[in-house]
Amino acid sequence: MKKRIFAAVLASAMVLSLAACGKSGGSSSSNLGNNSSVSSSQLDASQPDASQPDASNPDGSLSGSASGGSSSSDGSLPDGSSSGSTSGGGSSSVNASLTLNRTDVTMKTAGSTFKLRYTAEPSGVEAFFSSSDEKIATVDGNGNVTAVAPGTATITVTLGDELAQATCIVRCKWDETSSGGSSSSGSSNSSGSSSSSSVSLSDFYTTITGKYEFGFLELADSTVLEQLYSGMSSVELEQNQIYYCMMSMNNGEFAMVQVKDSKDVDTVKAAFQARIDYMVGDGNGPGGAQYPMAMDQWENNSRVVSNGNYVMMVVHESCDDIVKEFNALF
Repeated sequence: MKKRIFAAVLASAMVLSLAACGKSGGSSSSNLGNNSSVSSSQLDASQPDASQPDASNPDGSLSGSASGGSSSSDGSLPDGSSSGSTSGGGSSSVNASLTLNRTDVTMKTAGSTFKLRYTAEPSGVEAFFSSSDEKIATVDGNGNVTAVAPGTATITVTLGDELAQATCIVRCKWDETSSGGSSSSGSSNSSGSSSSSSVSLSDFYTTITGKYEFGFLELADSTVLEQLYSGMSSVELEQNQIYYCMMSMNNGEFAMVQVKDSKDVDTVKAAFQARIDYMVGDGNGPGGAQYPMAMDQWENNSRVVSNGNYVMMVVHESCDDIVKEFNALF
């Protein structure tokens, strides 16, 4: 009897033990299954060949689509540099600037000239000059402004296709009756009057240099004339009073000629203006005048004027007064 009771108790204990083991094993199996699922997911996401098997090249490297879709690799050139479309895109506006050497000028005699110069960005773009009133002041394609009659005109400089603009006001002020008004166009008298034929440029040179102080001046011979005033050797002259200064500190010059043929007046004026332009320089380095003060003198106190067959260039701080005296000769 006791043996049967003991056997029954032992059997019950074994059943309870097996039940406990089964419950514990199920839980472990479930946890293992969940863990296996997470690990598998993480493993798949970390392997390029599992997640993107079509993105690899035969050599194992990743193609452009694997590096972020439409990446910059599509915009690169074969050498690896960026193409234009990736450097800003669109049609960006050009930053342009235009600066003039003068913005307000007063001219006191008819036919007197000055050079309007400009500095522009971007460089290499052509600039165009225009006058608001050519009856007052004219301007050519090189920026040479000529006084015509009393009044005020505006010279406009336009860079390229209106990339930038700048203006200079030209005020022409003089008494018509005492400024040689008949020659206001610079070369309006075709051959000169009988009174002008008696004008002695040598005497006028002596008068002016005695009244106004110049530096050391020397009369130019034919060789120097061609060196300093290209094209002048081909012009027939009645009188030649071209004085030049060969000192490094060249603060002024005085030159006058009488041409035989009135058609040569413009040739002489162009040669005189070219001399001024050379001495001033183009802004990219020192001009022929070399020193800042001298270059300023050549730029701002130089005049080229004509009356009949007579042409004068003067570079002096009293240039406008000297021009008045020149016009008074006629």
